[in-house]
Amino acid sequence: MTTKKTDPLDQTKREPLIERQRKLWQVAEALELATYRNQPLDYEISKWLWVALHRVCRGEDANSALNVAARQGARKDRFRQEMDKKMVMGAIATSTQSESPKKTNLAIEEVSKALPLVKKTTARKTWNSKSTDRKPHFSFGKK
Repeated sequence: MTTKKTDPLDQTKREPLIERQRKLWQVAEALELATYRNQPLDYEISKWLWVALHRVCRGEDANSALNVAARQGARKDRFRQEMDKKMVMGAIATSTQSESPKKTNLAIEEVSKALPLVKKTTARKTWNSKSTDRKPHFSFGKK
């Protein structure tokens, strides 16, 4: 039987929530790439994923098993907002730089319809304020 004193100290719980969520997205990207390339998943990632899924199967809360549970008072939606911005910028850039380019206003309108949590005004504000992120390709990791 393990107690709090005998358990190894988990340093990842001290990381900010947004960093822990970003790492989870990176695991999802690695899993998708391994599947797409028909290659085995990295050993460390597969071990971590196996342990987390095993904990979920035993009835533990998925947020704590995947280490993305927010501490009391932490904003849970900050990472989702960051990912929405990246997806909006990527979608607008793709539609304005494609073979048959669309006008920016039309692209912003289509993106806001496709993503119900993103308002048209927010998409326009994001596009106008971040000129460096106007690329069709993006990553869920840190810049």
